[in-house]
Amino acid sequence: MLGRLLDARYKIIQALGSGGFGQTYIAEDTRRPGNPRCVLKHLSFSCQDEAILRQVRRMFYAEADTLEKLGQHDQIPQLLAYFEENNEFYLVQEFIQGHLLSDELSGGQKLSESQVIELVEDVTRILDFVHEHGVIHRDLKPENLIRRDRDQKLVLIDFGAVKTIIDPSLADTAPQTQMSVPVYTSGYAASEQCLGRPKFNSDLYSLGMIAIQALSGVRPSQLAIDPQTYSVVWRDRAKVSDNFAAVLEKMTQFHFNDRYQSAAEVLEAIDRVKSSLLTQIPLSKLDRPRPRRSRKRFKLAALGLGIASIIGVSAWILTRPSPESIEQTLQPVSVGELSLNPISSAPLKQAGIDKMKSGNFPEAVKLFERARQADKADPETLIYLNNARIGKEQAYTIAVVVPIRNQPQPSIEVLRGIAQAQDRINRTKAMKLRVAIASDDANPELATAIASQLVNDSNVLGVIGHGTSDTTYAAGKIYQAGELVAISPVSSAKDLSGFSQYVFRTMPSDELPAKRLAAYMIQNLKKRKVAIFFNSKNRYSRSLTDSFKDALYYGDKGQVVAEIDLSDPAIEIAERVNQAIKKGAEAILLAPNSELLDRSLLVINANQNRLPILAGDALYSSRILTELGNSSNGMIVAIPSAQTQLQNSPFEQQARSMWGRPAQWRAALGYDATQAMIAALQKAPTRNGIRATLSTSNFAAIGAVNSVRFTEDGDREMAITLVRVTSTKPGQFAFRAIK
Repeated sequence: MLGRLLDARYKIIQALGSGGFGQTYIAEDTRRPGNPRCVLKHLSFSCQDEAILRQVRRMFYAEADTLEKLGQHDQIPQLLAYFEENNEFYLVQEFIQGHLLSDELSGGQKLSESQVIELVEDVTRILDFVHEHGVIHRDLKPENLIRRDRDQKLVLIDFGAVKTIIDPSLADTAPQTQMSVPVYTSGYAASEQCLGRPKFNSDLYSLGMIAIQALSGVRPSQLAIDPQTYSVVWRDRAKVSDNFAAVLEKMTQFHFNDRYQSAAEVLEAIDRVKSSLLTQIPLSKLDRPRPRRSRKRFKLAALGLGIASIIGVSAWILTRPSPESIEQTLQPVSVGELSLNPISSAPLKQAGIDKMKSGNFPEAVKLFERARQADKADPETLIYLNNARIGKEQAYTIAVVVPIRNQPQPSIEVLRGIAQAQDRINRTKAMKLRVAIASDDANPELATAIASQLVNDSNVLGVIGHGTSDTTYAAGKIYQAGELVAISPVSSAKDLSGFSQYVFRTMPSDELPAKRLAAYMIQNLKKRKVAIFFNSKNRYSRSLTDSFKDALYYGDKGQVVAEIDLSDPAIEIAERVNQAIKKGAEAILLAPNSELLDRSLLVINANQNRLPILAGDALYSSRILTELGNSSNGMIVAIPSAQTQLQNSPFEQQARSMWGRPAQWRAALGYDATQAMIAALQKAPTRNGIRATLSTSNFAAIGAVNSVRFTEDGDREMAITLVRVTSTKPGQFAFRAIK
């Protein structure tokens, strides 16, 4: 098969293996620019009986239709094509760049409880969508889950074995041949599935077994069976909280009636587990009650003596009473004792972290310096290196909260800017700045818990964060009550303006880009009717949508003819684009957050340049330029003007030297936020002193390309630039500023 051209388009370049649908290959799509890779599945079926062949054909096209619907989920490969050639059947699906979950679990490797909770929650949400479409996966195992490189999300693959549920009333008339033999993998499959009678919660059983393997390091087929209950025996092999263990035990009960009956029930149970963990969070060792001090002593504490005195003893951990499950359940807020970056696992870096934990700072410095030489692009390493250089010396301490564990790439960009600012000020010796890192996982509830922890530690003088408008809003209420300043680098929702005296931001409010986009649509494009695609579950997306509608209503008198919620798991994107055009839409506004970027790409592709597309800064992504070909040509994106001024700036040149790559806009905003915090610390190194300094009308800090100033509402006034996707040469595109 290698080298063969199928459907006059797909060239086979590599065999992947065999599965429930037959043989699977990697192929190149020779009709698309750059010959992008795809996955081609060949259905092996040797019977030449015409009646059975017709039945196979009906089943094949029915399953292809199902796969096309399932592929609308961001974490299921998109079906690109299906065809028949010489009585053989082929499916073409999206190629997912990443690695199998089975690679993470090979050799008895274990995951922490917090990682497994996240895994179960992530996959259950996919299953909830799959089951809503009346489909059972039937072969859920680590080999059928891919950890996607670009965002570290799990993608559910190999629906070759998927079977749509048949109405019981049709069971007697539905053909039953060898085509419906049970499909499963021993150890992961429930008993009813092995008998060929799978239920929806058979998939939940399989997921529970994957979770048990991840916690214990033992494959399910190697676990003992309780002779009384027929359930696997595993608790003695894993460190896990009782609440989460109970969830897994219910998921893996022998009889399906004793399990959760739906994915939604599992999600509710997971929410209760997470809530129970959060509500048990007391102050860390860093925050144990301190005796009252004089004002002079308080100033010494503000210099970070508290952290310095115990930095070598224990990590700065959000903790709960059970010591064995503390680190397994909740990640710490770390100044160097743990890596939170999920895509960086260099041995030298880990060795430096181990030295930090033991308090051997000189050795930690040497190891982090060597780790920097091996991978200079990791900002966490540089932050920990600067913290190690400080060691137990007095220093000002700030915390950074970003969703690095589940949104690593944008968080790493922000951290690069923060690390660049910390490294600059520490090298000048004008002050010593210690930076702690936490991940709120873009979860408002976790953001609130972390904010409470930081408020209760008087050593923390300020916060850079959070990474989304939703988490900034949730945590901001805590910071207001605790009088702790937070400067958010990337939160732009309109309702953050003035909602707290202690929340500032270096990203401009959504009102500004919304007004520019609305004015451009009316005045330049001469269009008045628009369809808006947005995410109703995201504060930023709702904010940009509402601000755009306000701009039309109060300013240029345009009309919104359709509002399409991209968060709807059952959305038919191509159909909704066509419906919007039929309703008279003359333009499209794409206003989702970056988490729905894949669906935004589908909107752009479905539009095929029929309507002009306008978008917020979440669409200012290289993927717009590299994955869509001519479909994105002419698209307009509103971004802060500073982003277009980065190229060849002193900040960008320093970033290239420091990271080995050009600076990104999130790095610039992270740098600006840290520079503002440093400037305030230099003038008044107390919590209220920082707030008062940032709030003065004459405050200004040197930013990446422009000075940083805040309005009385905590906003940053910044010009907005519109950029257009422009063809630079055949098959290549770039964002170019509109003059």
